[in-house]
Amino acid sequence: MSKPFPGVDVPLVNLQTGLMNQTWYEYFSQHHKLAQLPDVSTTAPTNGQVLIYTSATGLWTPGAN
Repeated sequence: MSKPFPGVDVPLVNLQTGLMNQTWYEYFSQHHKLAQLPDVSTTAPTNGQVLIYTSATGLWTPGAN
């Protein structure tokens, strides 16, 4: 069963330990491809592109850095 997206109120890193929050770790561990994440575009990147956040769509999309 798929774990739900943790949400913006759950910190990615525990600032006291410097380790990834267990909730996020469990969420990411079920995904093997970036396109499986709900806020990442499924458009395939080309060589040299990086993921850039596009606020208009709410997605991380491939683009030039």
